[in-house]
Amino acid sequence: MASTTIQYQKALTALTAIEASVNDLATTFTSVQQRTAVDDAMIDALVAAANGLAAAATALKAIDYSPPA
Repeated sequence: MASTTIQYQKALTALTAIEASVNDLATTFTSVQQRTAVDDAMIDALVAAANGLAAAATALKAIDYSPPA
């Protein structure tokens, strides 16, 4: 049980860092510089990765435990 708790903590810490980076980008695009086509492509990549992560996280609920023989 402790092992999974540590895994959740690590995952949530990483997500918090990603959220901070996205917020920093929002600030940059609001008041520092205009988005470019490259920025838009990178944003699309972030969205795709986030969607994939959401699907993978949701799929965790469908996993059935099967102990090793």
